[in-house]
Amino acid sequence: MFMEFLTRNYMTVLIAVTLVIVFFAFRDYKIPSSGLVPVIAVIVLISATTYFLNEWSYDLTHTYAGVDRAWHIRFRTVVSIIDYIVQPLIILLELQIITPGMRHKLRLAIPALINALIYATSPFTGGLGFKIGTSNQYIRGPLGYTIFYVMTFYLAVFFYVTIRSFKDYSRTRGLLLVFISCASVLTMIMEATATISGYVDEVSALSVLVYYIYLIAVYQQSLRESIAEKELKITQDRITMLQEQIRPHFIFNSLNVIRALVKRDPSKAVAGIDSFVSYLRGHVYAMNSNDLISFDDELVNVKAFIGLVQPSYDDAIDITYDLGETDFSIPALSLEPIVENAVKHGIGKNGGYIKVITKKENDHIIISVINSNVEKIDYSEKERARLGVGLENTRTRLKLLLNGTVDMTKTDTETTVTISIPC
Repeated sequence: MFMEFLTRNYMTVLIAVTLVIVFFAFRDYKIPSSGLVPVIAVIVLISATTYFLNEWSYDLTHTYAGVDRAWHIRFRTVVSIIDYIVQPLIILLELQIITPGMRHKLRLAIPALINALIYATSPFTGGLGFKIGTSNQYIRGPLGYTIFYVMTFYLAVFFYVTIRSFKDYSRTRGLLLVFISCASVLTMIMEATATISGYVDEVSALSVLVYYIYLIAVYQQSLRESIAEKELKITQDRITMLQEQIRPHFIFNSLNVIRALVKRDPSKAVAGIDSFVSYLRGHVYAMNSNDLISFDDELVNVKAFIGLVQPSYDDAIDITYDLGETDFSIPALSLEPIVENAVKHGIGKNGGYIKVITKKENDHIIISVINSNVEKIDYSEKERARLGVGLENTRTRLKLLLNGTVDMTKTDTETTVTISIPC
């Protein structure tokens, strides 16, 4: 009997199984109402099975003599009730998938509930919906057409959603809903006129499969757009950061310091030029590349900046490096701006200390920049906002590129900025 069922319902079973496989293959996608997809697949299989068992029972009692007709009458009654109850559920759940935000969802289920009540109580109401006669034949009751009225109602709602989709959704989605609606209506009409038989379940499953695959494609497109937006934000943040850092007055001041050193201490002037070249090279590279760089390369940017500003502080910047871990990569210019802030807004004009510490802790790379709090400046609101933007840009880039975090703590004597990056 199983092989006979499979032969008659091969496409239905194939599409239902495909639905389930596609659902589990893309279950990580957050598609609204996608959890209904395997439910629909199961209901389609139930409907196909009850339809087959109904025909099988009828054919058996009219082909072979001596068959227990009383048992088959009870059997056909049960499977007919199940079939009549589940058929409207298929299109009702289709509506839930197509319009997950539809209002009045509970009210929309009322016709299906009434339909279920009529057919489920038919054995106890004298065949109000239907009954199976003594010859195991189907007899439609006074309310036996309820199933057709309910299905027609849901198809009308389907058409309404389709028409509305041309205004609320994309043209592609609207055409897809037209195809699904027309396929369902045409199948129902041809089934009612006995032009075809047994295709309702196949068409229902196929419609859900087509639309679900469409939703997967939409999700992937949204994902690509989201990634593109993040990349654009990273680029914009990097440019903003560089605009904050490569300020004309800093370049002019650096050149003036180097010019003064040329007369007073030529060897330091040469070192200053080298630092200036390294400083500009690091910033130009960051402006033109999204690639991560090694920590050692970022350390070169830090030392280039320190080499530029040391002469202005009469070499009073005491910077130390406690590097327990260096074999990792970070975004270009993610540590250097933090050190720059420590110099300009922490240690003060008379100098102070800065510590750069790296270590591995709990499967994270920890980078700490600690500076002494000597400078007591009451910054303007604009200046505080500018400092906050620089730190926020660094935090955003580390989060997007490495899922890292940036935190700052401050006491009366020290400020600590901590970067944490998963290994």
